[in-house]
Amino acid sequence: MNRRPRALFAAALAGLMLSSLPAAGADAASAPELVALDGPALRERIASSAAPAVLVNVWATWCQPCREEMPLLLRLRQEYRAKGVELLLVSGDFSTESDAARAFLGELGVDFATFIKSGKDMEFIDALHTDWSGALPATFVYSSGGYLVEWWQGIAEYERFAAAVDRALAKNKKEKP
Repeated sequence: MNRRPRALFAAALAGLMLSSLPAAGADAASAPELVALDGPALRERIASSAAPAVLVNVWATWCQPCREEMPLLLRLRQEYRAKGVELLLVSGDFSTESDAARAFLGELGVDFATFIKSGKDMEFIDALHTDWSGALPATFVYSSGGYLVEWWQGIAEYERFAAAVDRALAKNKKEKP
């Protein structure tokens, strides 16, 4: 079997991944620190949130679809702020890439607490949903109390994010006496 095409593909993929990273130090100083969270700690953070809905997005700097949907998530955060919706961004990058993740967030003007995955991959994945393959981006929408309303893996449009958050908010209204 000819290994040359595989080697060329691997080299091209590595180049694509590296070219999508922000320049070293670009706006990293203006971005918030990335707080390391393992799966169980993230689940606790979601369950203890006072927000009526929490949208969790797991992303990475090397993931082009993640980078493309990030402005939509930030728009959603801005437009649903008055309703108390909380956006939790969790970088799936390795801890050695935290500077690149912070730089990317800084370029987008992120000024709120953000997180980076820690611990073993499968433990993190299974803590959010046992059917999640680990593919990025991945989005999880919870109603108050940490009840999962909807989740998906792969890129989404603004309308999908908004509809899922609206369902979470409506679920809270139905549950209140």
